[in-house]
Amino acid sequence: MRKMILGFMLLITSLTFAQEGYTGYWMMPEGKFIIHIQKTGNDEYIGQVAWLKDLYYPKGDKMEGIEQYDRNNPDKTMRRESRKVMGLPVVGELFEKDGKLEDGWIYDSWNGKMYHGSAKLLDENTLKLRGSFDKWGILGLSQKAKRVVDLKKYGILTDEKK
Repeated sequence: MRKMILGFMLLITSLTFAQEGYTGYWMMPEGKFIIHIQKTGNDEYIGQVAWLKDLYYPKGDKMEGIEQYDRNNPDKTMRRESRKVMGLPVVGELFEKDGKLEDGWIYDSWNGKMYHGSAKLLDENTLKLRGSFDKWGILGLSQKAKRVVDLKKYGILTDEKK
């Protein structure tokens, strides 16, 4: 009986993991921001900034008190106060292949750079995102994001939770 209960619990856990997978809310290292990753109708994974620790530029910044925007974008026409970091697309064109997300891009608004992007689930609550200078992922940086479960803690309201 214990083995049957344990087996059932493992099955439920694996089904939950399979259902959520890459989609959801992910806290980036150092707790600076949360991205929301969604799967589109054409199986593309996209992500945008859903929460910022510092919504406004901090004291001492030349833009102190102004809501953060994409001020370092290499395209000068995109450097405008109406292009806020909150809601900004930062992950796109990722498609699942062999258990990983590949062939996409990751945008870093703090330095205005676009990178080749990939992602892999290390476990159901840890996502490894990689931004690379080269499309093979050899030269780049990886970061581990943690799944955010308590969205209310960050003031994030979803359609299901409104």
